[in-house]
Amino acid sequence: MKLKLTHKVFIFSLALVSLVIVGGIYINNNYLEDFYSNRRIAQIKKVRELISEGVPTEEELDTYAQKYNITINMMDRVSPRRIARYQLDENNEGNRLSKHRGMDHLEYYKLLPTGQFIILRISMDSIQSTVGIVNEFYIYEGIAILIGSLFFVYIFSLHITRPIIALNSIIRRMVNMDFSYRANIKSGDELEELGDNINFLSSELEKNIGQLKLSNMKLKDEVEKRRKIDELRKEFIASVTHEIKTPVTVINTHAEMLLYDLVENKEEGKEYLKTIMSEGDNISTLLNELIKLIKLEEKIVDIEIDKLDLFDLLREESSKYKIDLVEKNVSLILNLEEDMIALGDNFKIRQVVNNLLSNGVSYVENGGELRVNLETIEDKARVEVINTGSSIPEDKLENIWKAFYRVEKSRNKKYGGTGLGLTIVNGILERHGSEFGVENIKNGVKFWFTLKKVSKEV
Repeated sequence: MKLKLTHKVFIFSLALVSLVIVGGIYINNNYLEDFYSNRRIAQIKKVRELISEGVPTEEELDTYAQKYNITINMMDRVSPRRIARYQLDENNEGNRLSKHRGMDHLEYYKLLPTGQFIILRISMDSIQSTVGIVNEFYIYEGIAILIGSLFFVYIFSLHITRPIIALNSIIRRMVNMDFSYRANIKSGDELEELGDNINFLSSELEKNIGQLKLSNMKLKDEVEKRRKIDELRKEFIASVTHEIKTPVTVINTHAEMLLYDLVENKEEGKEYLKTIMSEGDNISTLLNELIKLIKLEEKIVDIEIDKLDLFDLLREESSKYKIDLVEKNVSLILNLEEDMIALGDNFKIRQVVNNLLSNGVSYVENGGELRVNLETIEDKARVEVINTGSSIPEDKLENIWKAFYRVEKSRNKKYGGTGLGLTIVNGILERHGSEFGVENIKNGVKFWFTLKKVSKEV
């Protein structure tokens, strides 16, 4: 089981305090008595040296005795027989251990020049008793200090480890890519500096990793975009090839018929030539539409934004299809808001309207209606082209803007026969920043787009 840092510091600190207390007790028990004894002996020697300087008075002896807690005996007349009990050195002094009143004493003695004999005595039993009391007191004191230090050691442990634990938590979050937390250490030491450095590192990592993620996302989007472009390019080339293949085949067939004089008469030959010319025109139209589309996608064509009178524009473009609508017995209904001024490229918006009207004329059912609406929605002009007839399957609505896409496989070559009309509409409206779409309605289909509306005075 792993111990937390706080617990480790607490145990270590408590062990250190315990070691100090136990060490103190051991030193007291083994060395205090010797130390105290040596100190007492030093005091006796000091008193002896003071006495050796001259004959002390009784008052001085009392002072020495009280100051150093020493028993001092001064004897005026001492018989040589008694002095013989003491072993004197060449300085007429000496020391010995003796029994006095049943207790061990250490004595220092000296024969003064005046014939007086002085004895300095300290009790060895009192030294041992004092040392024992001191040791006992120190044990109790150590226990009290140990118990009292528990609280302070724990507080100390928290104070030391809390910043480290906080920094560790922040680093762990950084490993998990969470850079939202910051260290707030105000210790005024290296820990505060470390916290500031970790905050700086976290901030830099967050910024750099964010930039890296953004770059990776852009790269992925770019790769995906290029992949889609490649797929669209292949699909586009296949569609163009398919669109051109049919008229080229017709032209080759009819040309061979004329080359090898396989026509029955001159009139039939003229029909073949007309067919060749017609298919050539179709190819030319297709290529022109392709060029328009490419220029739009590559943004080669400039969009010249100006004020448009949508009311007049829609009336003019709709009138071009009156004959075709009469042939199909289709009613043209214009529901146009007057004085409708919008911003757009006049030529390009006319292309959009023509393609939508051409598409509507192509797919409106005989005896049906083609309706053109113009109204204000919020601050925008909204144009709608609605034709009655079959609806578009919902799963095919999003594909309606793709090049050469036809809901019906049978190609109507008379109106929008290239299959690029709605794709060009998509490109022009995107360049205008317009909203546009197609949706099924009851008994028909509605195409719509918007332009920014302005007043005539602007």
